[in-house]
Amino acid sequence: MDTSDAIRVRYKGDKPFEILVEPELAKEVKLDGKEHDIQRLLFVQEVFLDAEKGERASTEDLDEEFGTKQLMEAAKTIFEKGEMQLTTDQKAEMREDNRKQIVNMIARRAQNPKTGNPHPPQRVENALEEAGFHADPFEDIEEQFDRAIESVRPIIPVSLDEKTVAIRIPVDKAGKAYDKIQRAADVGDEQWGDKYFTARVTIAAGALTELMDEIQEIAKGEAEMKEV
Repeated sequence: MDTSDAIRVRYKGDKPFEILVEPELAKEVKLDGKEHDIQRLLFVQEVFLDAEKGERASTEDLDEEFGTKQLMEAAKTIFEKGEMQLTTDQKAEMREDNRKQIVNMIARRAQNPKTGNPHPPQRVENALEEAGFHADPFEDIEEQFDRAIESVRPIIPVSLDEKTVAIRIPVDKAGKAYDKIQRAADVGDEQWGDKYFTARVTIAAGALTELMDEIQEIAKGEAEMKEV
């Protein structure tokens, strides 16, 4: 079995224990806080002492270290408390994913206080590059967002003024509108009812009017919106 794409997670106890996990699912859990069952996370349904050599941990090894002979229970502890061992390519990919996410967050949340309009993503990207900002593959994305904002302030004017709007859209028109909202704003308190989709939408103040116009166009004028 080719395990070159798997991410290795190492736990240092009396012996080193390792598991191999699915890259995308592992990143969703570790970096985005999503939940996945450990059985889905495992690339190989084994706990290793040395994954590269294929040296498996025995049930006695597991019991001695984790107080259980159950492979999944031990693997869960290893994943939660262990350290992700990434290849250079995996680190580069995660760093690039985080950089793109940060650019989109700034373009979505921040605005130019001189014009009241959001900064285009390319302008944000150029400012981050000029500032020498480097995304971290492991650091919390919100903390990186704060650092990124501070790094670009000397280069482009940024304001984080936001507005929150309560929206209600007929459910048969909400699907396309939801995709548009999710790309442009932060969505909370969302409810999908039989007749209506409702949510609270928080967005950069300068981008609010454009988003509301787009939602009304999609909803054929049937969306209800109220600033809160």
